[in-house]
Amino acid sequence: MSARDKSSVTRRRFLEKSSAIAVGAALTGTSATSKGNTPKTDMKYRRFGRTDLTISEIGLGCATGLKSRTFGPVMFNKYREELPAIVHKLLELGGNFVATSYGYHDTEKILGNALKGKRKGVIIFTSPDPPKNTPEAVIARCEESLKHFHTDYIDCYFSHGRWSEAFYEGAQKLKQQGKIRFIGLSCHVPAKHRARVEADELDFVFQPYNYMALAKWTEKFDRDNVEDLFEFCKKKDVGVICMKPMSGHFVPNWAKDMTNPKVARLMEELKEFGAENLYQALLMWVLKNPNVCCAAVGMSTVQDVIEDCAAVTKKFAQVHHRLLEHYAAAATDDYCRMCETCMPSCPRGIPVPDILRFRMYYKNYGHREDARDYYAALPEHQRVPACNGCRLCEQACPNNLAIVDKLKEAHSLLA
Repeated sequence: MSARDKSSVTRRRFLEKSSAIAVGAALTGTSATSKGNTPKTDMKYRRFGRTDLTISEIGLGCATGLKSRTFGPVMFNKYREELPAIVHKLLELGGNFVATSYGYHDTEKILGNALKGKRKGVIIFTSPDPPKNTPEAVIARCEESLKHFHTDYIDCYFSHGRWSEAFYEGAQKLKQQGKIRFIGLSCHVPAKHRARVEADELDFVFQPYNYMALAKWTEKFDRDNVEDLFEFCKKKDVGVICMKPMSGHFVPNWAKDMTNPKVARLMEELKEFGAENLYQALLMWVLKNPNVCCAAVGMSTVQDVIEDCAAVTKKFAQVHHRLLEHYAAAATDDYCRMCETCMPSCPRGIPVPDILRFRMYYKNYGHREDARDYYAALPEHQRVPACNGCRLCEQACPNNLAIVDKLKEAHSLLA
């Protein structure tokens, strides 16, 4: 997952407080990992498509860097101060990549300083976010990133959120100059990735993928899906890196509703087996896919690194599957997959997935100020008051979400 809610405690610590953690031998064969006790970890690696890079199954994703305005200088500086230790622990446990973006506050600079003397063997992913509209601007932004990382090349440079010919032209020039090695795209829609793969423009795709993407939770899925994309990438020898492997939907925001029998059932499971095993199960499920190369995981503490890296050493068991099913059952009614299937049906052109994503930033990530800024940046005719309540979006939604109600809630939070 790209971020963790730390407005009071991290999502893991919330569940640890909510469920007296005692991990059963049937699940791990060992006792729960305690803070400061580093388990033996044997990282696993995969080939990253045509790049021919050997990449660790788990690496660091840095969207957590968005949290500065949300938590103020004290909390954000705490994360910034711990980030070097997070990187060092990841490298110690065999992780070999970091993924961030120019727009994620000063994470490029922090990572660059943390990697001084350790650059060799570390794969750097970054992007010129927010997107730049001319090749010259893309090149200039990359030059800044190179300075931030104290390096003369970026391994994997990607367009963030959308594709443009300006990005591609600029990236090709950078590649010719030896300033970047490989070109990718990050977005939420598999069909958009596929078009660029078919055009033979990409070395890798950066795609959301998690247990919540399963077809069983999207019964009316009638578009190019993520599994088909990954198979196609394998055929074309294009690397696949996954974002949001832990779904981007945080348990604490709805786990307090113990009147919901699905939530109550999940919490009982976590009392028995331990919260950390849910997050490890989410990672293990992603990495079970042979067409996936690696997962970029948001890690806010050194302990998160230890727990996440331990996932590669475990065997996916029936109890992990049960935890995931109960998690998905409790979360699915509130989880927008951002598939954009609803968008053509809206007569007002309201960007439903974007607004629900801003709602997720506010409610689940805790990025309240950032979420309000994003919503305020939408043109007035694309904000929720323009909705006529026709509910055509709900008829189109493969997941039967109550979209109109969620849009109204989003507006009340973000306006």
